Amino acid sequence: MLMGCAPTRRASCGGDVPLGYSAELDSLGLAEFLALEPAAVASRRALAGSHLARVRAATRAEGRIRELTTAAGLAPDDPAVWLELAELWRGLGDYLHTDQCLNSAVTAVARLGPGSVILAERGADYKESSALETALQRAWLHYDRAEWRDALPWVRAALRAEPGNEAALQIRGLLAGILGDRSTAAEIAGDLRRKYEFTTDIAWIMSNLETNLGNERAAFNSFLNLRPDDRRVAECYRDMGRSAERVGEWSYASKWYRESAAALPLRKISCLQERRFPPVSEPADGYALPFWLAFDRSYVTGSLSAYLAYAFARFEAAATDFDREAWGGLVVNAAGICLRLEMEQPQVHRIRGRVFARTGRVARALADLKAALAGFGPRNDYLVELEAQIGHLLLLQEKHTEAIVHLKRALAVDDSGARQWSDLGLALIMVGDRAAAGEALTRAILLEPTLAAARYNRGLMYLHAGDLAAAESDLIVAAELAPGNQEIINLLQQVKLQIRQQRTP
Repeated sequence: MLMGCAPTRRASCGGDVPLGYSAELDSLGLAEFLALEPAAVASRRALAGSHLARVRAATRAEGRIRELTTAAGLAPDDPAVWLELAELWRGLGDYLHTDQCLNSAVTAVARLGPGSVILAERGADYKESSALETALQRAWLHYDRAEWRDALPWVRAALRAEPGNEAALQIRGLLAGILGDRSTAAEIAGDLRRKYEFTTDIAWIMSNLETNLGNERAAFNSFLNLRPDDRRVAECYRDMGRSAERVGEWSYASKWYRESAAALPLRKISCLQERRFPPVSEPADGYALPFWLAFDRSYVTGSLSAYLAYAFARFEAAATDFDREAWGGLVVNAAGICLRLEMEQPQVHRIRGRVFARTGRVARALADLKAALAGFGPRNDYLVELEAQIGHLLLLQEKHTEAIVHLKRALAVDDSGARQWSDLGLALIMVGDRAAAGEALTRAILLEPTLAAARYNRGLMYLHAGDLAAAESDLIVAAELAPGNQEIINLLQQVKLQIRQQRTP
């Protein structure tokens, strides 16, 4: 089976379309391919060539992916196929498959050497040019993900392959700016100005530098009246839109995001869908910003904050485990990029923390929710929610004393939360304060009589106190409220057994 770029599940863009390997021959890894007899290698190359010929005729992105994936599986030693496939996946917002394809490209480039059929066909300098292209694609993938420092080694590799390469200087300058390396940014800007008199990269680089320095209005002003060069137009307009979004210039943000979408190289062959949604810091009925999806899920360009809010809404509304897992992963990925971009950090931490909590990653959820609480400050609209969630998660970690502190803070602001009283009651049981626990659990039951957790917790409290009849009464109700809950059933059976043992002479 082809390792790297074939998805494990069908992706759709207006209907399920298989994107995997489609040749009669098995796909091979590079080592297995190179170990074949020369005749078998030649046959597979010829078959791969027929699939590559179909790539240009494909009018939809999924058709190109299918043909390129098949060609790569037949002849995995060709860097050009992996690079084209990586560029296609990146253009569709699928960073995981992009990364896998670029790994395969790196391996293929490394195996080019004396006697290589590919070098014989394309010239001895093809190894350097493919290494340059691989490094540049790697750098841009990291740039898309706001992994600035991870991009630097790849830019340096590109400049070693071709010193003075304009594309490499462009992204090197952008990275220097966003990392606050003023001297390098200025040096590269000057170099670009001397070599390419009319380049617009300088304004982009300087805007990145102003963003790093916290001068967001100056960063936005750098882009006013700018028409980007032909190279990386979609990325430039995307950054321009983000700059406008940071300072609340919604009309400019929408305009520049639309320019970014219009410049996408896959626009004519992809079923890209525009969505509008309020950014994470806006209320649900607030100002909506545009973003573009591929395959109904992946962010391509536009407002990443709006996409994050949209993906979180889809996560919360997911009807199946597959959709919940898929949207949860997309939320976590988009949130990580937003945090590295230092955009709306408290809200982003809150959203990611809620996803981690829902998917059982307690330690990571706690880290995010505590960061959100600190970022919002002591008085905020989410105080009760965050304190209650943190308290509940600490309870799961059996940090009962710490959980009590957070739960009491939530209840001090809003004492109408039955689940918070139930959690507090359980935490108090575990630290031995049964009187306070009883009060908290009774309060929870009065507020929400159908809350099985409160009945269960109070039954547990009565069991610890030795009041088996009261424990049995609460646990029977809990079992009726949550039929099939094995934890409740087990505790109820334990209580019934103890009652029978007490009655037996």
